[in-house]
Amino acid sequence: MASGTSRVTTQNQISIPAVVRRRFRIVPGTELVWEERDGELFVRLKRFTLEDARALCAERPVERRSLEQIRAGRDRAVMAKYGRR
Repeated sequence: MASGTSRVTTQNQISIPAVVRRRFRIVPGTELVWEERDGELFVRLKRFTLEDARALCAERPVERRSLEQIRAGRDRAVMAKYGRR
């Protein structure tokens, strides 16, 4: 069981103890969820749910393209950005 203590700074920030970061693989950009239950504060890693995955997949259907269409799109993008092939 990983545990440690933190102190709140004057900017209301905390540092996560190294033993906890290593144990739970917390890196910059990791999202944490703070929850209050029965007067106690709990912190957990944000996990993506099945609904999150479905929402990502349902954003828009992917059109199938031929290799020629992909190459033509690449060429258009290069011309638009650099003015050359």
